Amino acid sequence: MINRSKRKRPIKGIYILLFFFVILIGIKAIWHTGSSMEKLMPALTRGDTTASVSVPNISLGNGKYRIVIDAGHGGKDPGATGASGQFEKGFNLSLAQRVYQLLEQEPMFEPRLTRTDDEFVALEDRAAMANDWNADALVSIHGNTYKEQTITGTETLYRHDDSIPLAQSIQDHVVKTLGFPDRGVKEEHLKVLSLSQMPAVLVEVGYLTNPDEEAFLLSSKGQEATAQAIVEGLKTYFAQNIPHKPIENELTEVPPPVSMTEDRQGNPQKEPTFQNKVYFNGSAKDGKQVALTFDDGPDSIITPKILDILKKNNIRATFFILGNRAKTHPDIVSRIAQEGHAIGNHSWSHPNFEQISLAEAMKEVDDTQDALEEAAGFRPILFRPPYGALGTDKMDAIHQKNLAVVNWTVDTMDWSGVSSKEIMRLVHKELKPGGIILQHTANGKNHLANTIEALQQMIPELTAEGYSFVTVPQLLHLPESQ
Repeated sequence: MINRSKRKRPIKGIYILLFFFVILIGIKAIWHTGSSMEKLMPALTRGDTTASVSVPNISLGNGKYRIVIDAGHGGKDPGATGASGQFEKGFNLSLAQRVYQLLEQEPMFEPRLTRTDDEFVALEDRAAMANDWNADALVSIHGNTYKEQTITGTETLYRHDDSIPLAQSIQDHVVKTLGFPDRGVKEEHLKVLSLSQMPAVLVEVGYLTNPDEEAFLLSSKGQEATAQAIVEGLKTYFAQNIPHKPIENELTEVPPPVSMTEDRQGNPQKEPTFQNKVYFNGSAKDGKQVALTFDDGPDSIITPKILDILKKNNIRATFFILGNRAKTHPDIVSRIAQEGHAIGNHSWSHPNFEQISLAEAMKEVDDTQDALEEAAGFRPILFRPPYGALGTDKMDAIHQKNLAVVNWTVDTMDWSGVSSKEIMRLVHKELKPGGIILQHTANGKNHLANTIEALQQMIPELTAEGYSFVTVPQLLHLPESQ
């Protein structure tokens, strides 16, 4: 036994030496990897503006929101010339890099830059980067310009309606932080915004042609304040409008038993739960679906004609009805319900909800719910604010009444008397799968003859393009009623 034990000792010693050797190799590898990672770090983290960012084009499955920060212009495209003679492209890149740095420090975000040095990147390529990466938002950073140096202010631009909440959130934070005049949120037909398949905005932070604004924006203090404001705008937007993005394999609590109600036909359905947001569209993942919606009715002239067209084509639509008109035309409301259309609450008398008190707004909603229940036999689950205007406090109160807030993707402007040709041009231009088209059944010029004519063209043309017509509850996967 003694001899056997002696033979084991050298073997044990070899194992120990091997163990320490492996540890040494590991430590060296880690140190070397750290060195290599430093070389791959974006130039902005080292004060160097010539290196490139190396980012794998794969999803990490980490539950973070992917944000593309686009530094406008670059290379052969200098952008505006500021009051000091400096080019906009340099300002855009510097600010974009600072936004990138701040986003990297936020656990909820994973950022990416469209350019990291003074290079020219085509507009379509900027959008393609965001689309290919399946980004959750794109923010393009710019400085504004005007021939008169006295012009000042901040404005945020968008192209598609689903980008409005993001644009407004960033605009609010930047204006509040910088104190520049608020020039508002505006729709612009810009390629980088038009081609992006996610909420995308372009922030004109301030006027570089104004000496005072330029001096502040080019300063370290100005860059830091502006970058922080943009990041705060993104945080607010995702907190208020986008549901939690789950981390892969994250542990979740077992959900409570689903409470069941019945629909208008007596079929069981889940109790509705709404996101604390305004719905502008459905999901494109459901295919080429479109929801036709009609506001401000019913009346005894236009609404029956619209119902006749829909019935002839076997199409279900959604009618957002005013309470005072439901009280006057209960028979029309009843017909809308009987023919299988969805009904939504559009307030009692169509006031601007941002100009009345919370109590007044809730009375508008409640009285309309009562009138619609009396005329249609059920309480709607949808609410569309007049003019699409609704503050956060009133939106929260409406959600507490078990109502989903719905606006639109395509505004046909039919109430203004535009021609049916113009209505169709807007529809073909703006509509995407999951879109919601806004039209009217009352309160329009020439008794909305343009609406009737356009509807007769719209149904066959969109059908030929492969669209199917659904109600808003079907589009949003909501119950038909409360």
